[in-house]
Amino acid sequence: MSQFEFIFVLISIIAGLALAQLLSGMTRPPRNSLGRLDLTHVAFSAGTTVLLITIWWSTFRWQTYETWTVVEFLLLCGYVSLFYVKSVILSPLRTEELPAFEQIRGKFYAVLALYCIVEPVVIFLRDGELAPWYYVPMMVHFFVLAGLGIYMGKAIFDRVFSVWFLIVNIAWIFLARFTG
Repeated sequence: MSQFEFIFVLISIIAGLALAQLLSGMTRPPRNSLGRLDLTHVAFSAGTTVLLITIWWSTFRWQTYETWTVVEFLLLCGYVSLFYVKSVILSPLRTEELPAFEQIRGKFYAVLALYCIVEPVVIFLRDGELAPWYYVPMMVHFFVLAGLGIYMGKAIFDRVFSVWFLIVNIAWIFLARFTG
């Protein structure tokens, strides 16, 4: 078994747990404070699911990485664990009903902002560069929007951002992952 295969097994377990958590949350439709379907929560859950699947797929690019150290190992494990944390925030364990997004806003946005910091570090470590050229602005804009979400605390902002997050992640699959 190669080092990559050994590490990829652990990454797959963490990502699989995160995916299972997100999918289990989709069986319990979240309700907002008015009792209606919380579309913000649904859109962020769907966007996180799409992102998790693409990140999981892209970990195959690590198979040519040859100089594994404990730093890279821990960074990659922490990086993928951020998805599990986001998944548990969106779909908490042992609850009958999912919380409305406004109840988890701060935690979700904080973890999303942390992801936006860690992601470029992981990509740079793996590839030695931050290609393609539009990648860093995408992470920066998600970081800024997450910060604005924490600061503003407005439901309308959350709704718009959640739909934007879903659209950008779906577009990223088609524009970058399939073509690059």
